[in-house]
Amino acid sequence: MMTYGEALALSHISIPEHLEAEAEVPVLTRPQAQGDLMIVPLALAYGEGERAPTWPRGAVVPPGGVQVVHGEATGNTHWLHAGFSSPGVTWHRADAGLVVGIVTVPAGQTAMLVHTDEHGANGIGEGRYEIRQKRELADEVRYVED
Repeated sequence: MMTYGEALALSHISIPEHLEAEAEVPVLTRPQAQGDLMIVPLALAYGEGERAPTWPRGAVVPPGGVQVVHGEATGNTHWLHAGFSSPGVTWHRADAGLVVGIVTVPAGQTAMLVHTDEHGANGIGEGRYEIRQKRELADEVRYVED
């Protein structure tokens, strides 16, 4: 288990005052949300009769992480990092509709999706996931701004 402070340290970011540095970041293998993003296991991403895309594995996530999206409203970025002792985590940028990219986490490893100032960190357990942008219906259908 990683703490929020440890997760932010991966991005060399100090802990915002409104967040608890020692809070544990649970590592999940089911759908999760972080601001304007969703983490969806590929096994759950498509309904019966829908054909799932064949996504490539991508490249190993570098030590400095990968910028997934830049927060539109606040300017705070969502970063993907491999967890501690997780050298096999990969990322493929898809930019296909709502799908921003694909993260693959090997057995026994973890990944962290870190939002630099607002939403803390999401721990991602073994499996393959789509990272998706959210939409909302207001006066029109639009992307959620974070």
